[in-house]
Amino acid sequence: MRLASLAALAAAVALVAAAPLQPPPPDTPTVTLPAEARTPPGRVLKLAADTAGRQVRWALVSDDADLVPFPDGKVALFCAPKPGRYTVLAWTAAADVPSEAARCVVVVGDSPSPTPPSPADPLAADVRKLFADDPSPDKAGHLAQLAVLYREAVKYADAADVRTAGELAARIRTAASSLVPPGALVPVRKRVADEIAKHLPVDGDVPLDAGTRRTAAALFARVATALEVKP
Repeated sequence: MRLASLAALAAAVALVAAAPLQPPPPDTPTVTLPAEARTPPGRVLKLAADTAGRQVRWALVSDDADLVPFPDGKVALFCAPKPGRYTVLAWTAAADVPSEAARCVVVVGDSPSPTPPSPADPLAADVRKLFADDPSPDKAGHLAQLAVLYREAVKYADAADVRTAGELAARIRTAASSLVPPGALVPVRKRVADEIAKHLPVDGDVPLDAGTRRTAAALFARVATALEVKP
């Protein structure tokens, strides 16, 4: 079965739109993490989730670090051998109602903050406008999670086990399903899909050569930076 192209994936990630998001009911559970934490390479960092929920689930949006939850679920130990920026997610639930995922960026070593995009970048400008027009009360968290997705996609573009445009698309699609609700920030995601379709192969069977990998990595980094800018 032929794999979807990168452009098709972008459309899938961007255009899968459920009904417009509604404000959460008053009894929706919550969980919070520190927005950022720092640790030297190879050192263990303790992360604690603040929540009234009985159980917390954790996820690490990287495959080059370790995250080990405590038995009670509200504390986890993080460790990474190399400098970089790593994203940790945590969420809970109550009475079959899940919380939004909390996000913590763990900075290992002296990894610099992302460089703000050029003011002339039309993608960043469009993201700011579309974000401002979005009525969802959870849009800031969803924008941050969407940025995480494309920051991780930079690594996928250079992964040896990702051989074709379709395989790269599948890797991003899997990450998207765990990070961003399908109905969140639909106009922003449409704009990102349009930008990806301009620069990457439309045929999912196209092998990823060195040039295409560089193009994809640079594009995903640009998208992530546009999404990380404070609107």
